[in-house]
Formats: sequence, structure tokens, C-alpha cells
Amino acid sequence: MPTNSSVPPMQQPQSRVDSIDWPSILPFLKIFGAVSTGLRPTRIALTFVLLLTAVAAGRVWDGVAPPSSSPEGLLAGPIREKQLSDAQEAVRSVVIPVLLQEQRANAQTASLDELEVLLADAIRVNTTNPIEPSRYSSLMRMIDAARPRPSFESLNEAVRTSFYALIASVARADLPMAIGAGKALFVGVPVASWASAPCFTVFFIVVCILTFGWGSGVLCRMSAGDMSMRGWSFNQASDFIRPRISTLIFAPMFAVILGFVLWIPAWLIGLLGNIPFLDIVGGALFGIALISAALSAIVIVVLLIGLPLIAPAVACDGCDAVESIQRTGAYIFARPLHLLWYGFISLVVIALGTLVADFAATIMWSFAIGAYESASGVSALSAVGNLRFLEPYQSAPPALFSFTQSITASLIDMWRMILCLLIGSCALSIGFSCATRTYLLVRLRSDGQDVCDLWEDQAGSKA
Repeated sequence: MPTNSSVPPMQQPQSRVDSIDWPSILPFLKIFGAVSTGLRPTRIALTFVLLLTAVAAGRVWDGVAPPSSSPEGLLAGPIREKQLSDAQEAVRSVVIPVLLQEQRANAQTASLDELEVLLADAIRVNTTNPIEPSRYSSLMRMIDAARPRPSFESLNEAVRTSFYALIASVARADLPMAIGAGKALFVGVPVASWASAPCFTVFFIVVCILTFGWGSGVLCRMSAGDMSMRGWSFNQASDFIRPRISTLIFAPMFAVILGFVLWIPAWLIGLLGNIPFLDIVGGALFGIALISAALSAIVIVVLLIGLPLIAPAVACDGCDAVESIQRTGAYIFARPLHLLWYGFISLVVIALGTLVADFAATIMWSFAIGAYESASGVSALSAVGNLRFLEPYQSAPPALFSFTQSITASLIDMWRMILCLLIGSCALSIGFSCATRTYLLVRLRSDGQDVCDLWEDQAGSKA
């Protein structure tokens, strides 16, 4: 006789999701942490000192070397003597009628600097028919626009303009504008600098390598400590990097020298084309020239693309110069899409941090200038330019002042320069942090090495 027996269903264990560790699922989110770590006061101060050293070296060069860029700026190309002389003649034709009668003979052959002095003297002496300040400012701007630019000044202006254009394009999500600004910053500016002033370009590259060699390693070591939850201090990071300073300096130089050495066979084979009968040998050996040039191009491309990863390789894994370049090249060819994606995220993160720093600096400047002007009312402030959000520094129109007013304007302008350097320091500090996080994430994808696996000198091995 059938029986109705019911078996109670098996009770399945229930699980509950309290939270999701998004950085573990989407590792690129860890790069966004570079904003908070890069904007820490210690790292901003260190980057500020490094940047100030590079700027001081550039100013010294401008003080001893003649101008090398056209009046339109670095990207306009080298100085063209015919265009420069025509511009100066046009300036003289406008300024000379304003001068006193006894000054006009000397002004016919005066340089732009001498013409500026003559114009200032004419305004001070001519009290019967004085020139309006706006007219004086327009004439001074015309003189300045015809003057060739010093090497570092033109480079600095081109870098600032291209960088702000890149940040603005990222903030507006304007991809074509971002590509154009990035091309101008990373390709156009270096090429133009080399074309207009090769000696200065070599000098400034060496200065940057020597200046940022130690500092970049310290910043990357501290960033690696943040990502691995170790939290290394400045002294701990500096102690780790100190014996590796030579590696950080010679690694990029080694890549440049290697690329040049690999390029020499192609150049020597090209020389055979100038010698009768040996040009046939040069044509037969052209295949060797192709191979030599290809190897040289690979080394240079690895250096240009992987340069931000060399310092993290030294700071995270204690690599020497050759090993750091080998690791960088291996990661570029093994994970190119990952590097491209992480590079894009890093650009967004740097733009975000720069927006914060630039906004804070703009607010500080506006409030300080407003309070100072309302309290003192001195006219010296009219000789100081203005800081605007997401715009390069805008210089003030030239004006005539007394000795003390000129000193006051110069001192206020010095503080303006400090604010601009602090904005750049924030961007560089965040950039080094992004580079470190990118290196560790690419290393994780390529070698399966955990981001917390960092070299420790005390243990003699990876911890």
C-alpha cells in the first residue's frame, strides 16, 4: 500500500555579500590612489626642490647663452635672420616717431634692448606731450614680440602651454584635442628644442637626469610602500635609493648610448655611397643597415615609452641599469595593451590631480591679490600677471614704475612663480606615483608577481 512520505529539502547554506573589493576585480582602479599619495606634503616638497633645481639650471643657461628660438616661440622653429630683421625694422618704424628728436638718430641702428631704454627715457623726459600708459604698454609689447626667445624660456612656455592644453582636453573628454596636445608635448616640443638649440637640449636632458635620478627613485619607493601597505618614510626610501643613484642616472644614458652604437653601422654604410665603386658595396650591405637601424629604433622606442618605468623597476625590484631596461622592454612587448590602458588611466589621474592643484592655487592667488590690493592700493600690482584656472600664466602689460614699485612687483612675481612650480610639482609627484602603480600592475600581469613583493635590502631578498 503506497505511503505518502515527504523528504524535507536539503537546506543550502546561504551566503551574503557584504562588500565588493573593486580594486581586486578592476586593478586599474588602484592607479586612482596616486592622487591622494602624490599630493602628500613631503612628496610635493621633494618634487618642488627637484623642479626648482632644473628651472634654475635653465635660467642660468639663458643668462649666458644667446637666444635660439624665434619670437613666435619654440614650436615656430629656429631663428630666421631675415624674418627677425624685418620684424625689428617694423618695430623701429613705429617706435622712432614717439622718441625725442635727439634720440631718433641713435634709434636707427639701436637693438631692441637699446630701443626699449630709449623709449623709457623719452617717456620720463617728455612732460609737455606725455605718452599715455596704454600706448607705452602696446609699444613695449611690440618690442617684446620682435625679440628672439632664450632657449629655456621658450621651452618652458611651450611645455606649459601644451601641458595645460592636454589637461583641459582630458577634463573636457575631447579626444582629438588630447591627441594633438599630447603629440605637441611629447613629440613636437623635444623635436623643436633639438632643432633650435641642440646644445641646450643635451645640457637640459643631462640636468634633468642628474636632478631627478635620486628624487624619482625616492618618490617611486614611497609610492610602492603605499601600495604594499608598508608606508615607508622619506628616510627609509632615501636609504634604499642612495646606493642605487648611479643606476637611476646611467640607465637612461645607457639606453641612449646603446641606441647610438647600434645606429653607427647604418651610418657607416651610408658613407660608402659617397665613394666610387665602394657605393656598390654599400648597396649590397644595405640589409645590414636596415637591421642596425631597426635595432637602434627598438632601443630608442623602448626608452621613450618605458622611461617612466625605469625608476619604479629600480625602486621596487632593486634592478641595475641593464636589468631595468630589460624588464621595461619585456613588459612593453609582453603587455602593450595593458600599458596603453594603464597609461590612459594615469593621464586621467594626473589631469584630476592637476585640476585640484590648479584650482587651489588659483583661489589662493585671487584671494591674496584681492586682499593685498584692497589694503594697499599700490599700482605695482599692475606689473604682476594673473593666474587663471586651467590657463598658463598670463604676463602683465609693461609699465613704468619707481624703483621700490619695481622691487615690489618682482617680489610678488616671485611668489607667483612659486605657485606655478607647486602646480607642476603636484603633477610630477602624481605622475611618479602613477608610474609606480603601473609598473607593479604590469609586473603582476606579466610575471604573476604580487604588488606587495618588493625588494628589501635588510632581508637580502624580496619580502
